[in-house]
Amino acid sequence: MSFYATVVGYIQYRSQTFLDAALDKLRHGGWLDTENRWRTDGRSGGHSHLSSVDAENLLLVVPSDLYRNLARISTSLFVGATDGVLVISSVDGCFDAWVERPLPAAAAPDPTTDAITSIEAVDLEAFARKYDLGVTRFEASTPGEYAAWQNQVLRAFHREFNPELPPNLTGPDSE
Repeated sequence: MSFYATVVGYIQYRSQTFLDAALDKLRHGGWLDTENRWRTDGRSGGHSHLSSVDAENLLLVVPSDLYRNLARISTSLFVGATDGVLVISSVDGCFDAWVERPLPAAAAPDPTTDAITSIEAVDLEAFARKYDLGVTRFEASTPGEYAAWQNQVLRAFHREFNPELPPNLTGPDSE
C-alpha cells in the first residue's frame, strides 16, 4: 500500500560518502533519476531545476511536491547528516504533519543508534485554531468542504514551517 505525503526540505551531509548513500537510496526507490532530478510517480522533470544536489556543500534539497512513500523512509535519509529539516504533511487516510531534524548522533562517523532524528508532530487541528482557520469535522461537512479546509490548513502549515531552500536548486513553484 502506498502512502502519499507532501515533503519539502534539505539535508546537509558530513561527507560525500553519506550524500552518495542517500542518493543511491533515492535512486533505488525511484524518487530520483540518474541526473538527480526528482521523480513523481515514475516521471522525471516535474521541476524546472536541473538537480537537487549541491555537491560542493554536500546538500540534498527535496523540492515541495507530493511524493509516494518518501515519508516512510525520511529518517534513513538523515544518516550522516550535520544539518537539515524535512517538513512533511499528509491527508492520505490521515490528517498529519511533522517536522524532522537530525540529532547529533546522525553525524557520527558510523551512526549506529536508532535515534538519529527528532520528529516534532504538529496537531493540525490545534494549528488551525491558533491561526483562526477553524475546525471542520468530516461528519458535519461535505467531502469537498472538508478537503478544502484540509488544504487551507496544510498551505498555512507549510508557509509556517517550510525552510528556505537554495534558489539554485529549486524551481519557481517550490514555495
